[in-house]
Amino acid sequence: MTPAYLLAECQKSGVLVELAAGVLKLKGQPDAVQIAADKLRPFKGDLVRYLDRLAAEQFLNTGEFRQVSRTAAAVDNVIGIRLALFHDRGLNRAAAIALADRLTVRDQQHDERRVCLECVHMAGTVHARRCGEWRKIGKSGSPMPADLVDILQRCRGFKAHPNQDNEGAP
Repeated sequence: MTPAYLLAECQKSGVLVELAAGVLKLKGQPDAVQIAADKLRPFKGDLVRYLDRLAAEQFLNTGEFRQVSRTAAAVDNVIGIRLALFHDRGLNRAAAIALADRLTVRDQQHDERRVCLECVHMAGTVHARRCGEWRKIGKSGSPMPADLVDILQRCRGFKAHPNQDNEGAP
């Protein structure tokens, strides 16, 4: 049985399967949840990888996360992806968490604005960031201002940054 088939069967029986911080959560009527839990137990690892991959693919393909009912708790996974990216780009933990939370709200509100830290074109270090698209999109003058990288904005040159940590994930 494939993970997609198992999730569809759970949904038919009224059980919602979510992934929260790497743990499967089942919601529904207690009897239906118990039956589903017994049925899913041998496939737990496959389901966790499948739901994690779905959330990561959705983020990588669109550059944003739009919550869907069968993987509602995948928000936790996207936040984890963002935290790793922001840490790699020089933000401390508190700043990364605050920004990830702001972006989650942005996604829920279907706001199309982005921050430079999400973009593949941003490079450099904390003290000397630069944008590979800066001049292509009509900006002139000095390199990217340091205070611009975490401000929500519209950018014609934006391209979502791929998740380097999960590129080879099953």
